[in-house]
Amino acid sequence: MGYIEGRASRLIVANLKRGSDLLRSLEILAEQTKIKGGVFTGIGAVSKASFAFYDQTSRSYVNFVKDEELELLSCSGSFGVMQGRPKVHCHVLFSDREGRAFGGHLLEGTTVFVVEIHLAELRGVSLERAQDPDTGVAKLVF
Repeated sequence: MGYIEGRASRLIVANLKRGSDLLRSLEILAEQTKIKGGVFTGIGAVSKASFAFYDQTSRSYVNFVKDEELELLSCSGSFGVMQGRPKVHCHVLFSDREGRAFGGHLLEGTTVFVVEIHLAELRGVSLERAQDPDTGVAKLVF
């Protein structure tokens, strides 16, 4: 187990623009705020969702698209840096109008209806990500 320690610095609350891509909006938020390490949560609604399940055996993502109105019950993840650029890692949980829940790893293609993000920056910390040869996943390295 590795770990890194930092102190909570800025707390940022953001409303994302309707019609924007959720993942790209998170990346833009990281760029604009110059965050190199932080954690976030979010809630809201989307008009389309794109997410994936990571198949550990094949080391590949199984992609899903739901082209319908959905509640965004939970959106959580971290802001970091990979190869010198902001890197967002985010998992999402959605529900449909029948109350069925599903989710996974957020992909581009999720369209914001209304989403608010609550971001806590870690001062003095750069959360670096690198491809892990053992799992095939881009994970935090310490």
